[in-house]
Amino acid sequence: MGKLLAGVDVGTTGVRCMLFDLQGTLVCSAYKEYGSTYLQPGWVEQDYNAMISQTMAVCQQAVDQAGGKSEEIASVGFSSQGLLTIPVDKRGELVRPLISWQDVRPQSDMPDLLRRVSADDYCKITGMPFIANAINAKIYWMRKHEPELYERTDRFVQHQGMILKSFGAEGYFTDLPCMSFYGVWNVHESCWSSQLLDRFEISQEQLDLPTQSGTQVGEIPPSVAEKTGFAVGTPICVGGLDQACSAVGMGSIESGMATVNLGTAGTANLVVDKPTVPHSGLLCHHHAVDGRWTLLGGSLSAASCYRWFRDTIGILESERAEQQGGNAYQALNDLAAQAPVGSQGLIFLPYLNSAGAPHWNSDARAAFIGLSMTHGRAELTRSVMEGVALDMHNMMMSWSRDATVVDKLRLGGGPTNSPLWNQIQADVYGRAVQLLKVEETSVLGAAILGGVGAGVFSSVAEGVDSMVHVMSEIEPDLANHRIYSEMHNAFTQAYEGLDQNTFSILASLQVN
Repeated sequence: MGKLLAGVDVGTTGVRCMLFDLQGTLVCSAYKEYGSTYLQPGWVEQDYNAMISQTMAVCQQAVDQAGGKSEEIASVGFSSQGLLTIPVDKRGELVRPLISWQDVRPQSDMPDLLRRVSADDYCKITGMPFIANAINAKIYWMRKHEPELYERTDRFVQHQGMILKSFGAEGYFTDLPCMSFYGVWNVHESCWSSQLLDRFEISQEQLDLPTQSGTQVGEIPPSVAEKTGFAVGTPICVGGLDQACSAVGMGSIESGMATVNLGTAGTANLVVDKPTVPHSGLLCHHHAVDGRWTLLGGSLSAASCYRWFRDTIGILESERAEQQGGNAYQALNDLAAQAPVGSQGLIFLPYLNSAGAPHWNSDARAAFIGLSMTHGRAELTRSVMEGVALDMHNMMMSWSRDATVVDKLRLGGGPTNSPLWNQIQADVYGRAVQLLKVEETSVLGAAILGGVGAGVFSSVAEGVDSMVHVMSEIEPDLANHRIYSEMHNAFTQAYEGLDQNTFSILASLQVN
């Protein structure tokens, strides 16, 4: 049996392949970027062919870094985006560019869809608020607005299923955590909802095969081996939704364990031992571990807000860092550290890609609130960090209505490289937070699930015990938490003060 496990995270802005030994030590890592096409506000697409080409190239790069020891790789597991809509014809060819999870183009069609089922009934069955990001809404949009393309479509594949098929799977297999995103899945009974299938005129034959995370569904064929460096016959296994993989990679597999993961999007995840009907704009979907579920609050633009800030307002710091051979984000972190806690009353609403949980408002837009002559670049920078954390805290406060007490809270994502942002999160949440040895937790979780599928581990719990390690714990500053509690009240009131009509006007002006 091989001594290494490969994890591949095919994300929104890039793909990463990592090889780990069975104790969770990173052996090598490779990364490549790709982009999205923003056709107009709310319309986001991606080129899947370019994405999978980069994915295979990055796997080859990682295998090369490991000295070409492909025979030592026991399995490959995949972490994928959720809420992607990929229409394919009977030959498996794409009918059109994939529609991103960030895309909310069906928003104008939602009144028609809500006449088919009430939002409350929908949520009770699926565990999801009825949002324009959902795949069933995009299927409806295609049927109405692209009828010729719809007629050519044989099935609507999710990201996990498409990746596995590209790597050699015989069919389209998608993990249970992603099933709710179809909008026709009964999260309580773990099966398709005949009622919702009928209401939305969808057949289950048009959709992927629901599959437990950590299941082997194929082997690397010669054609893929040539492009990836993986050995022919290497098991390919169902990993899961990126956030489900991240929960595994953070060791959050027992009820009461929670994670906050800041990436392109941001999520606050709480593990529960039974499905529930969320009442606060949260999502309830399957955990990667059988017999567990997750209460998830999702932000559509979390750490990506900091990237936007780097490329626009922070361009001066970025250019200086580049000229001096430094890191742009570290330069911004140093600048933010010069500002006081609370950024002198400056609040950033992080809705650059509209608002996710608990609002699910596709017209929402970002804003700096309270800006005055006393604020400088340091306060602007820190307020972005604080605004993202306040948004996550907004979701976490909903847990008390829908679930149990939080036992442990762990942080993941790129921002864990910033001690300042880690402390801000601990202070905003008012609780101790744990940091992990491996930062790229989605990749690690995919590798663990691949190990389960290939029989390297007998269970996810065994894989977590072997490969997930807590590095440190950060205690909150309670004086800072009191300031952030006041800031949070202002944060929620600021959003409510910008009423729906205001957002709608601004959104319409951006289209024009």
